This record gives sequence, structure tokens and C-alpha cells, in this order.
Amino acid sequence: MINKIYEHERFKIIFEYSPIAIWEEDFSAVGRLREKLKARKVNNIRAYLSKNIDLVKETFRSLKILDVNKAALDLYGAKTKHELLSNWGKTFHKEAISVIIDEFATLIEGNDVFEATFKSKTLSGKIYDVAMKVSVPEIYKDSFRRVIVTLRDISVQKKYERHLKRLAQTDGLTNVLNHNAICYRLEEEFMRAKRYHLDLSCLMIDLDYFKKINDQYGHQKGDQILKKTAKLIKGNLREVDVVGRYGGDEFLVILPETPPENAKLAAGRLKDFFSKLAAEGKLMRSTLSIGVGGRPSENIKSAKDLINKIDKAMYLAKKAGRNQIAMA
Repeated sequence: MINKIYEHERFKIIFEYSPIAIWEEDFSAVGRLREKLKARKVNNIRAYLSKNIDLVKETFRSLKILDVNKAALDLYGAKTKHELLSNWGKTFHKEAISVIIDEFATLIEGNDVFEATFKSKTLSGKIYDVAMKVSVPEIYKDSFRRVIVTLRDISVQKKYERHLKRLAQTDGLTNVLNHNAICYRLEEEFMRAKRYHLDLSCLMIDLDYFKKINDQYGHQKGDQILKKTAKLIKGNLREVDVVGRYGGDEFLVILPETPPENAKLAAGRLKDFFSKLAAEGKLMRSTLSIGVGGRPSENIKSAKDLINKIDKAMYLAKKAGRNQIAMA
């Protein structure tokens, strides 16, 4: 008896003072949901729950929190367990429902562990990233009466990952997307446009006489011109438009949901803006040669086709005397 009391106290101390937020919960409602889905002969649980959000919400509201530790209070900025439990609903971010659906489906399918990362909120409304692990002890696999949920704040880790991702995707000189990133983004946008029957256009932009600038004034001056050019191109487009350095002094611009005729107008505005700068003696009198193309088009079936077409159009613009626009 003394040993049992000792073990209980020992585990209570471990639970209460663990540096990781721990919730002890009763998931019996998930067991009842499992029986409902079984009676309805549901095969694709995730798809069914995604179409029946009210059922998911009803099940979630029926979950019972049995206990939380001190780290959980600190994580959500609560002073007492009562404060945290009575304000539990304030901690949910809008993306939580998709995680809950995946969680319920995973447990109902017979898995005793579910892990996910998502955004959560403190009671004061601060949004941060958390890593969650739901574990069902063996003796409760049938009833779900006891489930252990652990949560960790991974905001710093996520911030670091996002920083590394930006570094990997960004051209170090011009601070726009690099070659690989802009090509990958074009593939994504092309597939989206094809799937939803949307317009999509691109510009291939070449900085005229750039080699002469490098030869006459040196690469350091050339780099300054490239940085300024990228900034000016971005500043004269919509926020939804995507700019990348395709290579050397060439820039690729993606114009989502834009027909080619409108893309030509956008290219014209860019050309005229740079022509004005050149006339004023700015940017070392550099102008732009621009190739324009997009879908839908009988000759453009893929992102690769689109790049090839606008690249050829850009060279036609240069052959026509530079400071020109050519349609693919």
C-alpha cells in the first residue's frame, strides 16, 4: 500500500513539474464517434469528417480535460487550471479544425499515437506554433477514457526553419526568388491555373546593354544596377505577382489570373517606367526588353512551354532594337 502511494506521488510530481505541457483527457466521445461511423459504414473517415464538420465539433466539445500541469498553464498564459479550462476555446486558431479531423481519423483507424504541428493562441491572443502528441495507453485503446496530450512551443524552431527556407529560395544579390524557386513556383501556378481553368501569364525581362555596363564600370556597379532593377520591377507590380532572377540579368515575372493581353499592358508600364529612368540618366541608361506569354494557348501546354515561348519572345524584342515588348 505504501509503495502504491509512493508511486502515485512520484508520478504526480513528474506530471506536475514536467517542462513539457501535459494534458490528461477523456476521449470517450471519440469512441462513440467511432461506433457511429462504423454503424454508417463509413470507409473514408477523413473525407466523411471533412464533409460533416458539425459532427467533428460536437465530438470535440464532448472531450473532457481531466488535468493539466504547470507547464500547460505557462504555455497558454493562465494563472490557474480553472482559468485555462474555462477559457479553453480562446486557444484555438482557425486552422485547428483540420488538425482535429486528422487526429480523430488517426485514432479511430486504430493508431495509438497522433502527432501534428499547428498554430495555437495564448489566452491573451498571442499566436504561436506548437507540436502536439496524443498518446493512448494500451489499456484505454478501446474506450479512450484516458489520453495523454503533450504540447511544446516550437515558435523559435519554426521561425528558424522559415528563415532557412527563405535563404534557400532567395537570390542573394537581388533579394527576389532564385532560379530554382521561381521555376518551382511557376510549376505550381501553372498546375493551379490548369486545374481551375484560370488565366496565367509571365514576363521574361532582360536588362538592355547590361554587359556593356559590367565591362565599362565593373561588376560592382553592375550588381548595384541588378539590385535596383529587381526592386523597381517588384515596386511596379501587384502584390500577388511573383518576381525571380532567372539568370544573369534576366528576370522572370509570374502574373497569376492574368490574361496575356493584360500582361502586355503590365509589361508596357514597366518598359515605359524604365525608359523614363534611362532618359533621365538613371540606372546607367538601361532599358528593358520583355517577352510576354500565357495561357490559355494552343502552343503552351506546360510551364516549360511557357518559359521557352517567352524566352524566345524576349530575344525577338532585343533583335527588334531593344526597349521593346514581344508576344509569345
